[in-house]
Amino acid sequence: MFIALALIAGSLVIICISINGQLAAKVGLIQAGIINYFIGLISSIVYIYIVSRFTLSNIFMLESDIPFYYFLGGIIGSLIMVLNNLVINKLSAVYVTILVFIGQLTTGIIIDYLKYRMISSGKIIGGILIIIGLYFYIKGDNKTTKTLPTS
Repeated sequence: MFIALALIAGSLVIICISINGQLAAKVGLIQAGIINYFIGLISSIVYIYIVSRFTLSNIFMLESDIPFYYFLGGIIGSLIMVLNNLVINKLSAVYVTILVFIGQLTTGIIIDYLKYRMISSGKIIGGILIIIGLYFYIKGDNKTTKTLPTS
């Protein structure tokens, strides 16, 4: 079940990137980010209201002792959204998907090493194969676009 949910999440990420890129092209990069996160805030509040008792402590975690750096996810999320909005209109969705995946895979390998002091040769080999595949995909794509007749 978790594998299916991860696949759905991955699909939704690229759909989100595409939609946000189009929004950024229409209203501007910063405005798209504000709209994106405002709608996300409203959606999260509705979700909390539906799933649990709607209280301020549920929303703002007033009674918890969470380290401040755990909240950096929001800042990083904003940066991710801005970067994706910049590249999605310049590169094809396939390239963005593969490049984002390579970045995630590399970061995952580094985090696993720092957290568990283990490095997986399978993940490294898989990452290298994906990079090689991307190279051949781009090379084949360039040949295709050069041989297509123009109208």
